[in-house]
Amino acid sequence: MGPLERIANVISPLRMEILRSLRKEAHPEELAREFGITRQAVDKHLSILYRYGFVDKRIREGPRPMVFYRITSDGEEFLHNFEDLVEGHIMNIRKRYKDELFSLDRMLVDGEISEGEYRNKRKALSKRFEWVMEV
Repeated sequence: MGPLERIANVISPLRMEILRSLRKEAHPEELAREFGITRQAVDKHLSILYRYGFVDKRIREGPRPMVFYRITSDGEEFLHNFEDLVEGHIMNIRKRYKDELFSLDRMLVDGEISEGEYRNKRKALSKRFEWVMEV
């Protein structure tokens, strides 16, 4: 398994939200309540994030020792870099949409396509790019 496949095993929307949430230290029970999932599910996500060095754990002593988690500097850097990468990709896709839309408009103005073709192509173009315009 290559590096890309290994990192792909870590990335999920929920794990990214857990990382964001762990900018402040939290107990797994708190995370389970916050995300509406079971404690066992939280433990599984945390064990993966811990194995990759994205979170660290600390035992808080007391009548009953408790484990608390917090994002590491490596986890914070990964999260920041990943968010930047995704944002850059979305900006590139939006630019491509605008360029294709401009080209389509130009084709209509230049008489290369009819208004009916224009509407159909514009509708198809909007449908193709709607996911990136919603973000």
